[in-house]
Amino acid sequence: MASNAYDLFMSGEKQAAIDVWQENSKNGDIDSKYVLGILYNDSEPMGLCDIEDFCINNSYSNYKKAKKIFEELFINHEDPRAAYALGEYYDDHWIFRRNYKKAAKYYLFAAERGVPEAQYNIGSMYERGDGIKKDIIQAVRWYSQCNKSSLCRAGELGIEDLIVALSEDELLLAK
Repeated sequence: MASNAYDLFMSGEKQAAIDVWQENSKNGDIDSKYVLGILYNDSEPMGLCDIEDFCINNSYSNYKKAKKIFEELFINHEDPRAAYALGEYYDDHWIFRRNYKKAAKYYLFAAERGVPEAQYNIGSMYERGDGIKKDIIQAVRWYSQCNKSSLCRAGELGIEDLIVALSEDELLLAK
């Protein structure tokens, strides 16, 4: 069903696709619910403001609705994608109050479950000490994890300055 909804959406039948995802979501499909969260989050740039409830004042994405969906997915299903999205809200979002400690909690949850973007972001938070105790070993660990994915692929490039600050034992621990 989700692939049919995707085809509908990509062919311009956005309302019909959303109807399918909403129905699937009501029937317990967490992937459809996640897609709805993304659509609410990005509704304004995706041109969904003419669809009821997707934008505020036909101008701004309905971030609060998106956040509520991600919270439900995280609480009820421990969805790592939703945890990453919640981390983004607390890390640097113009609507929500910045809370690096909460952002780090959600990023770490998602990073431990293989979300490369979260691995990069938690590495950055460990590097700077934002919301979590500064720890260069952990920073290198998470940057290295991300580097195994197609998202980062930088290998040790870009983190050489961190690596040289570690002893051989610390580097082995990070890896």
